[in-house]
This record gives sequence, C-alpha cells and structure tokens, in this order.
Amino acid sequence: MTPASIVLLLLALLASAAAAPPASSPKTTYAKVGFVPPASPTLVSPLAPRQSAAGWPSTAKQHQARINHQIATGYGTYTADSPSPTSLFGKKKKGGGGGGGTATKKGKLQIQLLETVPQLGQKGDVIFVASAVFHNQLRGANKARLIGEEEVKQMEAEQEEEQKEMAENARRTKAMLEEAMVENLGGEEQCDDNGDICGVALELKRKAGPEGNLFGGVNPKMVMEALKERYPEGSWDGKQVKLTEVKDMEGKDVKKKDIKHTGEYTMSVSLGKDVDVTFVLSIAAE
Repeated sequence: MTPASIVLLLLALLASAAAAPPASSPKTTYAKVGFVPPASPTLVSPLAPRQSAAGWPSTAKQHQARINHQIATGYGTYTADSPSPTSLFGKKKKGGGGGGGTATKKGKLQIQLLETVPQLGQKGDVIFVASAVFHNQLRGANKARLIGEEEVKQMEAEQEEEQKEMAENARRTKAMLEEAMVENLGGEEQCDDNGDICGVALELKRKAGPEGNLFGGVNPKMVMEALKERYPEGSWDGKQVKLTEVKDMEGKDVKKKDIKHTGEYTMSVSLGKDVDVTFVLSIAAE
C-alpha cells in the first residue's frame, strides 16, 4: 500500500470510532441483608471454671495449662454451678456463740446479754435481736454474745436444777420459823385453831420513849438482817427473798413497812416461788 492509502485508512477508522455510540457502564446492584448483632463479650467471673463429670483435665480444651491461662488472662468459660468459698459465696461457719451454731428466729439472732441494756433486758438474759442491732450496738461494746441452742438448753437445765435447790431451801427455812414459833409459844396446843401464826419467831430490842415510840424505827432491811443473824441456817440470800407485808396485831398495814412503835407485828416473807412464811415479830424497849 502506498503511504497515501494508509493515511486514508486511518482517517476512516477514526471517523467510524467517533460516530459509534459510547459503551454502557456496568450497573451496580445492592442485596438486602438482615441485621447482624455484635458479638457478645466474654464474661469474666471469680468463680471456678466448669468441671466435667470426670474431673480435670477431661479434654484438650479443659487441659489444666489452658485453664490456668484462661484464669490469668480473664478469658474462658466460667460457671456459677459450684461457687467457690469467696467472700461473696462464703460458707456459713458453725458455732459463733456456743454449741449448736448460732440460733436465728425470723431473721433475728439469738444472743445473751453480758450486761444490763435498757429496753432490751437484764444481764444474762437470752433474747433475739436484729443482726444490725447486735453488730452495730452490742458486739463492739462487748455487751452481748451469740449463743447457740445447745448452750441455751444446758443453761436451762442448770437453772432448773438451781431452782429446785432454792425451793427446797425455802421450804426448809419456812419449817424452821414455824417450829421456832411453836417452841416459843410453849407447845402446839397453844396455837390458834383459826390462824397459822403461833408464837413469836423473832425478838428485837430498840431504844424507845416512855410511850413506846421507837427512836429511828425498824425497817424491812433491819428485819431481814435480824432473821439472818437469828437463823443462820436459813436461806435468806437472793432477790427472791423479801419482806412483802407488815401488819400490827389489829391487822392494819404498817405504812411503808416501817415500824415506829413497840409491840408485836405479823411479818410475811417471800422465800421463793410459791413459798411464803408468816411469823410474829416482837419489838420491846431496851
């Protein structure tokens, strides 16, 4: 081909290319997909890793080295099926205040008061209080201690035995006074059939005026001290022993049990539970 024909061919190709429509670009399409939630974080717990029924290690996943690594790094699978004795899941300690464990009632603790506490009770009383009252008010001040059921039963048995002994002593003291009254009267046949009082059981001498008025009087404390001195074998100690009634021979109550005049008086003394004795006190001028 001649150079002229080559040039004409190139021009023809350029012209045809310019006249052709442009090629269409590829169409972009989008597919509808569902929401994909984020991955859940791994929970880190102070509890022990799950054990298999056969114990560790059961599989390669539960190999002890792998478990140690999981615990150290905070990654791994944990369970609360068998909580370890941490401060959160601590095992309940037995005891705490006496044998048998700490006793509770409706969420309250059973305690024994080590000293008298107003609005709670006297020293030695066994009561139930709220846990907050014990820990915040009583325990720190050493005013109370926890006490278990076994120790309470032991205390009750000891108290029952002590009460039996006190009752026996009270009955013996009563018989002692009644025998003394009969002897001082001169025999049982001299007793009044309509009364239980026979003769004088206690005699006192005090300074008095011409008309029998006592200097200072005779109060219940003096009477009890005189009984203890006159009948030392009797049972006169204990808060259950007290002078309960003082009457003159006309049956009138003596004001405040404070005797101001010579003469004879009937005295009633409580010696214990359901044990009382009534006797005659004679007061003469020195």
